[in-house]
Amino acid sequence: MKTDTVVTLENGKNYLLLLEDDYMDEDYFLSVRLDENNEATDEYIVLKSIEKNGETYAQKINNPIILSQLLEDYSNQYYDDYDE
Repeated sequence: MKTDTVVTLENGKNYLLLLEDDYMDEDYFLSVRLDENNEATDEYIVLKSIEKNGETYAQKINNPIILSQLLEDYSNQYYDDYDE
């Protein structure tokens, strides 16, 4: 998994990977759900990258602390790029 790509979860919903972050020695992605027109919605989730049997999987994580940290990191990155 890498940023700026779209993944489809088992529920059929598409998510754009916005930011990859190593948090507590695990790989997490800040992701935004895309609507049927592939436009970003206001639903942000955390996906954890899991390696199993040579395959990479995305697992939705319901942890508001990690979500908050990733949103803060993404916001900081956005404003740093904007200032340049």
